[in-house]
Amino acid sequence: MWLHTDTTPAAITRDLEQMKAKGIAGFLLYDAGAGHASREYQYKTILVGKEFQYVRADDCTNAYDTPIPAKPLATWSPRWRELIRYVAKESARLDLKFCLTMGLSAVSGPITEEYGNQKLIWTEKAVSGPATFDGILPETPSVNAPEGANQPPTPHYRRDVAVVAIPDTTDFPASQVIDLTSKMDASGHLHWDVPEGKWKILRYFQVPTGTRNSWGYFTDGLSAEALDKTWEVTMAPLLKEMSPEERKGIIGVEEDSWEGGATAWTKNFLEEFKQRRGYDLTPCLPVLAGVKMADEATRQRIHRDYDLTISDLMAENNYGHLQKLCQENGLMFYSEAAGPHLVQSDLLKNISRVDVAMAEFWYPSAHRRTPEDRFFARVAANATHIYGLSPINMDEAFTSMGPEWEETPFTMKPVADQAFCDGINRICFHNFSHSPSLTAKPGYVYLPGTHYEPGITWWEQTPAFNTYLARCSFLLQQGKFVADAIFYHGDNIGKGEPMKIIPPTLGEGYDHDNCNSEVLLKRMGVRDGHIVLPDGMSYCVMVLPDQQPMPLEDLKKVAALVEAGATVVGPPPTGISGMSAGSDGEKVFDALTARLWGGMDGTNVTSKKLGAGRLVWGQTARQVLEGADAPPDFEAKGVSNDGTIDWIHRQAGDAEIYYVASRWEHPEKIDCAFRVAGKQPELWNPVTGEIRDATAFHQEAGRCVVPLDFDPCGSVFVIFRKPIPATLSGKAPSNYPATRLLTALSGAWTVNFDPKWGGPEKVVFDTLTDWTNRPEAGIKFYSGTAVYHKKFDLMLPSRGGARILLDLGEVHEVASVRLNGHNLGVVWTKPARVDITEAVKDSDNDLEVTVVNLWPNRLIGDESLPKESRFTETNMHKFGPASPLLPSGLIGPVRLFAEEMNFSKAQ
Repeated sequence: MWLHTDTTPAAITRDLEQMKAKGIAGFLLYDAGAGHASREYQYKTILVGKEFQYVRADDCTNAYDTPIPAKPLATWSPRWRELIRYVAKESARLDLKFCLTMGLSAVSGPITEEYGNQKLIWTEKAVSGPATFDGILPETPSVNAPEGANQPPTPHYRRDVAVVAIPDTTDFPASQVIDLTSKMDASGHLHWDVPEGKWKILRYFQVPTGTRNSWGYFTDGLSAEALDKTWEVTMAPLLKEMSPEERKGIIGVEEDSWEGGATAWTKNFLEEFKQRRGYDLTPCLPVLAGVKMADEATRQRIHRDYDLTISDLMAENNYGHLQKLCQENGLMFYSEAAGPHLVQSDLLKNISRVDVAMAEFWYPSAHRRTPEDRFFARVAANATHIYGLSPINMDEAFTSMGPEWEETPFTMKPVADQAFCDGINRICFHNFSHSPSLTAKPGYVYLPGTHYEPGITWWEQTPAFNTYLARCSFLLQQGKFVADAIFYHGDNIGKGEPMKIIPPTLGEGYDHDNCNSEVLLKRMGVRDGHIVLPDGMSYCVMVLPDQQPMPLEDLKKVAALVEAGATVVGPPPTGISGMSAGSDGEKVFDALTARLWGGMDGTNVTSKKLGAGRLVWGQTARQVLEGADAPPDFEAKGVSNDGTIDWIHRQAGDAEIYYVASRWEHPEKIDCAFRVAGKQPELWNPVTGEIRDATAFHQEAGRCVVPLDFDPCGSVFVIFRKPIPATLSGKAPSNYPATRLLTALSGAWTVNFDPKWGGPEKVVFDTLTDWTNRPEAGIKFYSGTAVYHKKFDLMLPSRGGARILLDLGEVHEVASVRLNGHNLGVVWTKPARVDITEAVKDSDNDLEVTVVNLWPNRLIGDESLPKESRFTETNMHKFGPASPLLPSGLIGPVRLFAEEMNFSKAQ
């Protein structure tokens, strides 16, 4: 996040070198400003059981932000482009992937209103005939016009669209609408011989919506011309100025989630509508003005065709055209084309027009209170499956509004795990703020989001968490997603599955995809009784929606699939969708519906053969799958009342890859059934990298049951790839070693704090305690790193094969362990354990535990100090001097355990 400020090459290089050093592969660059403290800062997020609660925090009600002490810098200005070129040059040197956004939350830039988002407004003029009307039609919409029409046109840009006359009555047919467009001149003067009766003259205008951000107007999302104009004043000059060395450093362009508001018209909308829908929209424009023309069903069909045209234009002229511009310039196109705020478009179709699909998920906060408001990953993942796109689904990850430097790797883990189970497989942290200061800590930041930059206290420990995310991402990019059902959603406008929501007709244990008309018509076929897509996706059943109309061509394709051998589940459509088929099309539609569902009533008769396939009405998809001897793909038995288990399944060649994650901190011991037979289950630990065969499992009825233990928020890959006899079982009592306590490390510890941050250079803790319980202000309010030292002896166990574990007990928040000079890594999960077998001795062991807490305690302490005496420097001041301190440090107890590896082999 660039903060609308000037900066220095040194600050840029620092950030990029830190990314490279910590294992971050690349970045999307946004110029977003810093944002402002909002009401969400007044709440604390508390986990109670399996629910997050958001409690008003009186200590944070006075949160405020201060300006960044750096010169403002306009996006796309010459100086800005000069700095971006330096970013590209350094990215090439460091082999970092650099992608530049084309606008914050949609394409935008320094364009005129003509090329911004547009809407349709209209005026009314009542006349009576027979008479001659000879005058100027009104330009200001009537205050009695329908909602959305009573806003005065923008004075700087306005364009006449059409003029029509309608009878001043209701339920009149389109044939009575008179097109007067050619009778009005450029000044709005109309000469018309009015027929007998009362009439209304509707004059339609195209005007800008006026929506914009700090970059400029949001680009007309329906116009390729508008996008070209935006490119000409943004990316084109930048690319032209770049040297070959700089050009190597930028790999792509990104468009973020749509926040440009509603768009309802564009310059050539009437022509596009006629080309796509097959009839002229002009006589139907009164329907868009809320006029009760024709019957309700006809009006709904006109609205559907209008909405579908908007959706098509957005997919092609915004997302598709930007992809084309990127390709012409040797760039990749990344986009959050799945929303979450875009409700006018087919999100699946949008995503199919990008090179790398993106979505987003949020860290829990008062701004996003429910999981459905936090997770938007599923639609993008779904689109990659059904359109055969790149297997990579990259998410804007851990966005939030309210928490400031309060997140830890452990609290972020279950959030990432849920997103992984929804189908994402690459993390793009939101956010890494570019602080123009080389010395300020925590530094100057973009306020929304989880801070993930060198200014955080635990930055040096981030590679451990990065490695975890990378392992998960790598495995979840392999092969193909596995699903049993595909749900048809027609034009799919405004529809999306933000997170994995189990359809009631499918139930637990089965997974699914959703599809739109485009995929049904252009990509779907049948092979061996399965619905298949050309890139390898396969489904046992297709599920049709309840109470929904359907286009004629879609119904024809459903019939063809069934006759070719597919199983389709669902009721008949409520009627034909859209107007383009005409009356003859309606007759064909009704006849085909009768042929398909005739003889069934959904109650007494629920299934019929058609050709090589079967149509089912009145049974659930689950009943159909179970009846076809397809048991659930995954089942977990024994989950506690406090637990939730998520999962996802991918298939790569002969390997079955299951990811299973426990969402909450309650430990779980469960039996998991996987729909795999004749293959050895392997347990892959994404935290440690350990890979081993399961030694406790049994096979039954085509499935393998594996007992799994989960630590708090634990996760594991269960992978099947090595053939074994279908009768083989693992006879060990558990897949996990038993542990026994060896000793607890009691007594004093020597602790070193950093005096530059107010702590004592050396202090002795007689017993382990929370830093906030200490009397010294330099410890009570300390934020950062402290190093604990202790000597100990240990009588090593004599039994062969035992591993020795060091358990740190309670630790806030991240620790790294060195024993006798051996670096044993970072501990960030629970329990906080590390294997010390290769480093421990019988006597005179030298233990060093480096512990890092979070920023709030130092920020709280600084609020009581004069500005010149403060240790911290930032633009965000959430906490007050009375804010409660966060638990910090190594609290313990610190204990040593023996882990007995006494498993028997599979038999």
